Amino acid sequence: MGYVIKMPKLGLEMERGELLEWAIEEGETIEEGELVAEVESEKSIGEIEAREHGVLRGTYLEPGETVPPGTPIAIIAAADAEIDDLKAEVDAELEDADGGNEPTDDPAAARGSSAEAATDDAASTAESAADAGKVSPRARKRAEELGVDLEGVEGTGYQGAITEDDVERASETDEGATAEVQASPRARKRGEELGVNLATVEGTGYQGSVTEEDVEAAAESVDDAGRSLREERPFDGMRRTIASRLGESYREAVHVTTHREADAEALFAAADAADDALEVDVSVQDVLLLAVSAALEDHPAFNATFEDDTHRLWTDHNLGIAVDVEQGLIAPVLRNVEEKSLEAVARERRELVGAALEGEYTMDDLQGGTFTMTNLGVLGVESFDPIINPPQVAILGIDAVAERPTRGPDDEVEWRRHLPFDLSFDHRVVDGADAARFLETLIERVEEPWSLLPEEVDAEAGVRADTAETEMPDRTVSASNAEGMAGTIEAGSFEWGYDEPEAAGGTETGPTPVDVFLGGLAACLSLSVRFQAEKRDAAVGEIDVTTDAEPEHGAVERVAATVRLESDADEETLERIVDLGERGCHVSQLLREDLPLEFSWERM
Repeated sequence: MGYVIKMPKLGLEMERGELLEWAIEEGETIEEGELVAEVESEKSIGEIEAREHGVLRGTYLEPGETVPPGTPIAIIAAADAEIDDLKAEVDAELEDADGGNEPTDDPAAARGSSAEAATDDAASTAESAADAGKVSPRARKRAEELGVDLEGVEGTGYQGAITEDDVERASETDEGATAEVQASPRARKRGEELGVNLATVEGTGYQGSVTEEDVEAAAESVDDAGRSLREERPFDGMRRTIASRLGESYREAVHVTTHREADAEALFAAADAADDALEVDVSVQDVLLLAVSAALEDHPAFNATFEDDTHRLWTDHNLGIAVDVEQGLIAPVLRNVEEKSLEAVARERRELVGAALEGEYTMDDLQGGTFTMTNLGVLGVESFDPIINPPQVAILGIDAVAERPTRGPDDEVEWRRHLPFDLSFDHRVVDGADAARFLETLIERVEEPWSLLPEEVDAEAGVRADTAETEMPDRTVSASNAEGMAGTIEAGSFEWGYDEPEAAGGTETGPTPVDVFLGGLAACLSLSVRFQAEKRDAAVGEIDVTTDAEPEHGAVERVAATVRLESDADEETLERIVDLGERGCHVSQLLREDLPLEFSWERM
């Protein structure tokens, strides 16, 4: 027994797959379930596992080459099994695809004999492979390293594609090839890293050899316009697919974006209450997902797709959540949000986003979306016009939270957090008035989110029941000094004492006014940093903030704060979280201009 391995189809929209690497060599034994190879589509990376015990008897594809889904790429069979029928099957399928390469147990020999037997037309096709784009990524990179002109290279790969071996063979006959350049090992390695053709570098080393410094100087050389090239990034794979799809969306859909802003105080309060009451971590985004689902229930025209001149309205609320990964922007789909509890949404969203960030997502995770949400507010963006994720008809942008002065019930001014939204929609399918009504419903849900939460949230947290018993400070604080150098601070229903040092006539039995201020600063910084961490789904444990003022008595001349975080997140993420946390701390903004805050952070 044995079977033919074919390039898998990693998604409905996959057109070609690239072989990244073989996990085993030809002739090696493999067990059922073990990894045979890794392949990549335009959107994701997949693994091919052996479906039975056997030996890798032959391969028909080199790493870096691409073929359509379903193309034979290898044969696995027992070491003593006859595989003539399997080879004939491969031969027939490849012949249908490109005129026939005779497969053998020695794929390199097969490719060589195929090239020798090619017709004049096939040779012409191979010679123009570079113009037609039939060059594997590895071959293109190797050509840049060796300074090989691809137009003169004959391709022996699938359908005449130029492979890495083709490039290296061509370089051996090129008088200017890198192999003949006198260069130090360090220079050759640096040349590969920077993509510098050593044949074009003037050497300044012993007997004119190329040094590492020569390579770096060449990499920094300027073009005819006086520009210094820092780096070249090939526009292929997933990045090209994203560009193609978004470009198609922007060209074909009639994009219109409307903007609204919601009072977010109740949204934050609801998220905090749910986080305290439920057994999972609940963020503002989780409550917002339920609010969006509720708005889609009332306005189903937006929970839809538009294809083949047909506007399809879906029952399932499959919400795409935009995630920024190394390869570009993807939108894994949280399915059936309309049926899920807040606890389930919070748990599944965190798992979905975590898998995307770790690169463990699949094509199934990216398909079937009916509406997408994208949050640039975590990066401080105040407004933008998101591009619709085709074939959907709308996308919701979420901006940075901002505090706004608001007129209170007694005409007093209070500062409240507001959350801006940007709704982009396809005007071919829905109208501006429809979008306005959708946003109005969403704003209502955001400003009154309690009905979206499970009953136990109110019961356990007492979010609204306790408001009549507890008077909040609302940023109004009174200090009372009956006698001596001590007193009492009252803020709403809360009360605590303060004192002065003995040097000032006090008793030092309680915190000084400066201590009280430093405590407020430390608390504000800890909460602000926590808020930034949760917005980015960063795993941060304990946060300790130490504030310090000098001198010990009298007028303050120096204020410092150190934040210590318990986290495994990378340095760049933590640096960003702490920086935004400091800037978002309103207490730190109360310091006078000539008394700046000396701010630092470190890991626990």
